[in-house]
Amino acid sequence: MAKYEACIMGLLMALEHQAKRLKVYGDSALVIYQLREEWGTQDVKLIPYHDHAQEIMGAFDAISFHDVPREENQMADVLATLSTTIQVNEGQEITIRVQQQSRVAYCQYLGQDTTEINPEPWYFDIKRYLEKGEFPKGASENNKRMLRRLAIGYLLSGTTLYKRNANMMLLQCVDQQEAEQIIEEVHEGTFGTHANGHALAHKILRAGYY
Repeated sequence: MAKYEACIMGLLMALEHQAKRLKVYGDSALVIYQLREEWGTQDVKLIPYHDHAQEIMGAFDAISFHDVPREENQMADVLATLSTTIQVNEGQEITIRVQQQSRVAYCQYLGQDTTEINPEPWYFDIKRYLEKGEFPKGASENNKRMLRRLAIGYLLSGTTLYKRNANMMLLQCVDQQEAEQIIEEVHEGTFGTHANGHALAHKILRAGYY
């Protein structure tokens, strides 16, 4: 019912803005296909919502419904999260500006010029603990305990450190220089088509790097 309510509210808002032609995108296949009359509405609780939505749809000159997989409906998730963090009074209108990066965040981060560069890789303490059983100088008992727990998820084979993922697959840990090269190769297409955002991260993990 919540999905129907959200859809109906969206339709009413479109009417308030005098929209005549509308494309509706949603990640609820049930609502989308029922309003497209491709699926029947068997649940008696949903019938009133379905009928009300159909009445509102009649006010548009043209309207179409499109199913979007939930993992691709990121903007809706962002807006839903945003709506829970700010308070808007009834009748108040706010403007939301969306800025899109021209480069993926990973490349931008690695390309930043930092004044202090740690010569050791991010996994140095983990590797040293697995290799020699040593802790960082000045580490507290709490830090030592956390490092021991963290090291459980890693495997040292020779001089190479691996991260165990949820499927027990071993991912090779890489330093900043290696990461820059891998990101460039994956993004430019060595491992297939161009990628960005989460897709880029997933491709790197599938290639066996961490």
